[in-house]
Amino acid sequence: MDSNDAYVRISYKYFCGFTRKYLVSTFKDLYKDIRRANITLTLVEYLSVAMAISLAVFVAMSIGGTVIAFLLLSVVAKGVSGVSAILLGLFLGFLFGVVSSGGIFMLYYTYPSVMVADRKKKIDDCLPFATLYLATISGSGTPPIAMFRALANFKEYGEISKESERIIEETDVLGVNLALAIENAANRTPSDRLRDIFWGIKSIIVVGGDIQTFLHEKAGNTMMEYKRRLAQFTQQLTMFIEMYITVVIVGSVFFMVLTTIMGSMSSGSSKLIVLLQFLITFLFLPIASFGLMILIKGISPSTKT
Repeated sequence: MDSNDAYVRISYKYFCGFTRKYLVSTFKDLYKDIRRANITLTLVEYLSVAMAISLAVFVAMSIGGTVIAFLLLSVVAKGVSGVSAILLGLFLGFLFGVVSSGGIFMLYYTYPSVMVADRKKKIDDCLPFATLYLATISGSGTPPIAMFRALANFKEYGEISKESERIIEETDVLGVNLALAIENAANRTPSDRLRDIFWGIKSIIVVGGDIQTFLHEKAGNTMMEYKRRLAQFTQQLTMFIEMYITVVIVGSVFFMVLTTIMGSMSSGSSKLIVLLQFLITFLFLPIASFGLMILIKGISPSTKT
């Protein structure tokens, strides 16, 4: 999502006035999340896009909902008269459009905070290693600007490398001094730990101090925190696997055995039992397994970005 995208320009052209007048004051808390989510749009542009997409969804879903409502009413409620069917179909279509567009707008509202949480996790996962890397190269007397330039070129640190790249862009392209560029990075990063390191480096640049000692101390602290998170993840993983085996695997096997015994005792419900067993085998088990995979991926500390 970029300011130069066609749909962003069109949305801004038609909705910027409405957005400035009615939405900016209400959703001003989004501004900080938009910056920290690394979304290159202003608050007005982002809300204009949300309004445009929500309106398009409202129109499409209202028309589609009305058509579906007419079809259902013609089949299910044959006793409804023509005028009543039209009014009820229009109302149901309008209601479907309102709910759908409201849901889309809420997705746009929550999207920045979701991205902020994702970026924060990626930064915190890589921070111990990136800080240790900075501490190592600072030992040779490398100036801070060269340290951030090296970190920006080392793409393995993901979001931290991107933050360093933006610092270098501000200093090289915009002519901002390094201390102010680091301050800007500290204000936009979603990670409290990285923000603390940025403020410390800025203070050393402005006031003076031993940057190598500072970075080695921060590297040790962040590495200890990372090890603590790994230990916590191990405990959580053990608990989730035990719950999965007990509830999902053993529970499913017990259900299969129990329903098979019940089916042999009652021939009338055999079709229902077969359907339930089919749903457990081909729907519940895959969904539960996929959900466990997503959960483990979400809580696992990782250096991959």
